[in-house]
Amino acid sequence: MMLKMLRPMRLLRSRWLRPHAGLLLRRALWQATPRGVAIGLACGVFFGILIPFGQMLVAILVAALLRGNLFIAAAGTLVTNPLTAPFVYLGAHRLGRWMLDWSPQAEIEATVEAATRASESFWSQMTNFDFGTATLHLATGLTVCAVVSGVLAYAIGFFAIQWRQRNRA
Repeated sequence: MMLKMLRPMRLLRSRWLRPHAGLLLRRALWQATPRGVAIGLACGVFFGILIPFGQMLVAILVAALLRGNLFIAAAGTLVTNPLTAPFVYLGAHRLGRWMLDWSPQAEIEATVEAATRASESFWSQMTNFDFGTATLHLATGLTVCAVVSGVLAYAIGFFAIQWRQRNRA
């Protein structure tokens, strides 16, 4: 079905995909081999968590370069969809903050400071917010989450497709 949708002539019509048509149409990139599924799933989950926009395109291109399954790479990026993205980013920010500011004294000071600022207006809180530190915490947390999730996705994808192929035979 998917190969039918991506006919060579359709890819050749797109000026963006025309240079990559030969790579994207390789039959091996669409077959369910244990290595291909594992690489595709790992690329999809990794870039799905790490990059907020354009994740599907990047995951497909990297999976194609690493000879992973392209359909699974595209599906793997859906780990962060509009319903799960706030939870993923909040968890990644907290993980990054924990990793970079890991001292009980800093937590106590932050709690006291937050309690004193609770009575401030929203605008004054936003003008005093340190976006650089928050971005560093988020980037650190997203990187760690993406690497760990990518490795887990590789292992799960590899062993799941191997198990399926063994039980089918």
